[in-house]
Amino acid sequence: TTSKQTLNEFLDSREHDYLFMCAKEDFSGYHNFSVTYEEHQANARRYQKALNERGIK
Repeated sequence: TTSKQTLNEFLDSREHDYLFMCAKEDFSGYHNFSVTYEEHQANARRYQKALNERGIK
């Protein structure tokens, strides 16, 4: 069940130009957002490197 707070945050969200998202390499549960595919690829490489360093496949 979606909470009232989550629905309000969704409905009150601001406009942006982000097209991509990737989990942050610090495993914080947050994400890096990017406008270009190149930025996204850099984020994805950092995340994959963090996974590899921890032996996570």
